[in-house]
Amino acid sequence: MLLAALAGGLVLLAAAGPAGRTVRRALEAQARAALERELSLAERLIAARAGAPLDSLALMVTAALGHRTTLIAPDGRVRADSDVPAAALGRVESHADRPEVRGALAGGTAFATRTSRTVGRPLLYAARRIEAAPAGPLVLRLAASTEPIDQAVSRVRAVLWWGGLTGLLAALLLAAAAARGPVAALDDLARRLRLLGEGEPPPPPARSARVAEIDRLAGLVSRLGDELAAHLAERDRERAEILTMVERIAEGVVALTDDARVLRANRAARRLLDLPDQVPAFTPVGALVRQPDLRDFLERGVTGQAGTREFVVGERHLMVSTRPLEGGGAVATLVDVTEIRRLERVRRDFVANASHEIKTPLTAMRGFAETLLEDEPPPDLRRQFLAGIHTNAVRLQHLVDDLLDLSRLESGGWVAEPVPLAAADQARAAWEPFAEAASVRRVVFEVDGDAEVLADPSGLRQVLTNLFDNALRFVDEGGTIRVVVTPRPEHGDVEFAVEDDGAGIPPSALPRVFERFYRVDEARARAEGGTGLGLAIVRHLIVSMGGTIRADSVLGQGTTIRFTLPAAEPEVADARG
Repeated sequence: MLLAALAGGLVLLAAAGPAGRTVRRALEAQARAALERELSLAERLIAARAGAPLDSLALMVTAALGHRTTLIAPDGRVRADSDVPAAALGRVESHADRPEVRGALAGGTAFATRTSRTVGRPLLYAARRIEAAPAGPLVLRLAASTEPIDQAVSRVRAVLWWGGLTGLLAALLLAAAAARGPVAALDDLARRLRLLGEGEPPPPPARSARVAEIDRLAGLVSRLGDELAAHLAERDRERAEILTMVERIAEGVVALTDDARVLRANRAARRLLDLPDQVPAFTPVGALVRQPDLRDFLERGVTGQAGTREFVVGERHLMVSTRPLEGGGAVATLVDVTEIRRLERVRRDFVANASHEIKTPLTAMRGFAETLLEDEPPPDLRRQFLAGIHTNAVRLQHLVDDLLDLSRLESGGWVAEPVPLAAADQARAAWEPFAEAASVRRVVFEVDGDAEVLADPSGLRQVLTNLFDNALRFVDEGGTIRVVVTPRPEHGDVEFAVEDDGAGIPPSALPRVFERFYRVDEARARAEGGTGLGLAIVRHLIVSMGGTIRADSVLGQGTTIRFTLPAAEPEVADARG
């Protein structure tokens, strides 16, 4: 018994060094594996935020993963570092000689352990070459502190040294007690230490040694096991947080295995690809993605053919990028660019329409001016040409004014300031500039009903002016333009109906009458000076004042433009009165 105790003590003392090295290798292997997985997550996060400043990308990865993040150019220059302010990067020495940087540039994932010359702490480095648009190739490096590993090794060695000394002391006690309990406890302690060295939290002691020193040693091993279990739980919690963050980002992310099976798809990817909420793991991508081109593109991605391409899936435009992963498989990111493409199409149409509308009066003015410069026309013809120049100049001025108004409305430069207004009074005041022209054509103007509305005075005046201008342009001689004001208490608003008995609008044209530059009758509208922007401006003004607008028409019988505005509160209207 005495010999067993002495042997146990000597074994524990002798095992302190190898056990420490075993624990260090196990913990470093776990740390390297964790850093390698987090490099892949960091690469996906950077790919999803392509185009962002490099320093913000480094800070974003550090905030997500908790490790120091460095982005290094192939020539060794540090482009971004989460622990170094951007202004101080120029003073950071070249990293071209760092072993992990050289290894990453050679291909694959490289690791190194040393004390950082930049931040002065012992760190475990993991680096990998990535492509970061538009910056180009970079080395992505993560650095984790080795202090927790050093502390764990020190604790294991201290425990073993203490165990060895305790074992020697226990030998004296065993010689006197000749009991088997301490030996079994030491065997249990050795088993638990082996588990600890393999990186697994050991179970509680099976029995008490009934020797205070051995029980104290067993308690130290239990506490060390609890710390290891807590560390593993924290690692699992951080991994769950990263997965939750990836699940909730706006860009779609799909992880693919090396045989083109879907390992995981976040919520955005499921929505963009119309996938079910629960996608079974390892489902072949061909069984989920029906579009042949997109399916082939994703399948090629797992073979190492990284790339970016735009696809049309249903009514969506998706920018899809694939990147191969170290160890096989790939990650695909999907960005919905539908709205961007719509805005590009609107911009192209707007530029084309605006150019055409501006060119038409300019061409007429140039023709009149060249004729006047080159010839000596009779006075009557000269006056006719000058009148044409003036008419087209006024038309061009109206077009520019309408374009400026529309730009101000669409950019948010105009903000409604609603006040209580009497609807009938506003309609009559807006009609006054048209009264003389209407009387010449014997057009009758009527206002039926009244109500208090909340509206911006200038905005409502422009709405009515544009509608009256349109109605007067298309109503026949001797026709009628009527404004009907109807309170709608059940909706909390007031409806305006601007009616005319003119030519009317074909049913096929009604959905487009509020589009920019759209005209039902191109020739007549241009001949009478219309810019094609009046109803588009009206729609923006009504929406900005909290209302709605629509057009009703019967071809040959007239048109009615109906819009609503919020009703004034009774007490506000009374105060105004």
